[in-house]
Amino acid sequence: MEWVRKNLGFVIGLAVAVVLLGVGLWYTLGTMEESSMADGELQAKRQQLDDLVKRDPFPEQANIDLAREEEERVTAFIRDARKKFALRELPESLDNASFKSLLESTLADLAREAELAGVKLPDKASFSSYSFTLEDQRKQLQLPASSLAPLAAHLENLAVISRVLFDAKVHSLVSLKRSSVGTNELAGSGDFLSKKVVTNTALNTVTYPYEVVFQGFSPELAKVITGLVNAPQAFVIKTLNVERGSLESTPVQPAFGAPMAIPGLPPGMDPALARRYGMFGPRPQQMPVAPQQPVTTGRPGEVVLDEKPLQVKLGLEIISLLPAKEPPGSRGRPGPTGPAPADANQ
Repeated sequence: MEWVRKNLGFVIGLAVAVVLLGVGLWYTLGTMEESSMADGELQAKRQQLDDLVKRDPFPEQANIDLAREEEERVTAFIRDARKKFALRELPESLDNASFKSLLESTLADLAREAELAGVKLPDKASFSSYSFTLEDQRKQLQLPASSLAPLAAHLENLAVISRVLFDAKVHSLVSLKRSSVGTNELAGSGDFLSKKVVTNTALNTVTYPYEVVFQGFSPELAKVITGLVNAPQAFVIKTLNVERGSLESTPVQPAFGAPMAIPGLPPGMDPALARRYGMFGPRPQQMPVAPQQPVTTGRPGEVVLDEKPLQVKLGLEIISLLPAKEPPGSRGRPGPTGPAPADANQ
């Protein structure tokens, strides 16, 4: 103890050195563990780099520039393709009065265009003109506010489809079908399909299904398909069913001349019947007549093929773009593409 008292400074320094040595040893062991982990990550990065370097094509500057060019080309293709898909823009404020006015004016225009094109519409029900699947809406005085925008979208799409048929001058429109709107329209019955309007949130699109049946000939069918392809809207033909149709026509009655007055023949009696029973003179002997062969002149305009009418059933889909979503913090500012449709969540 005497030695410790005499060398107290040395002992304290020695104790401090031992403590510092222990702390340094603990720090060194912890650092070695972190170093080992960092070394493992470094080896993984090196392996990843080796894999990238050994890939084909090699990520050199020329290939990087080529990839950027391809990316620009794909971006331009997507931008041009989006132009084919019409943007679904509906009136911001649509009430019963404005919808009724839009409905009646559109149906009147379609009926007039059908008459001018010579297209026969389906038989009328309780209205003076065909309602294009919207007869119930014409009867109702008040419609649910939530159904006005979907019905307006269907009205616009049906008008586009009908005008394609009118431009093709088909013989007759047999039926139109659309997806149901609201609970009052039973899906899969009458003028309504079992399919529903589908919204794709990833692509920001909405798809409207329709079915149209018309009668005509093959040239009209070709014109209808061409009209759908060239329409501003993006039409997708899902199904095409062609059957033998039956166009209504008035039979041509043979024209008979005025009956000849034969002496001695009672009024109203058939001359052949009177001759059969010997009422006037013997029955003249008929000379055999050789059958005549049809003469083909080969001139233009002769009917070579008598085409039969067709009944065509088309299953269609119209794909429309939805307005761009507003970025966060932009509430209250008008978007560049207009308001969002009320039927986007059907």
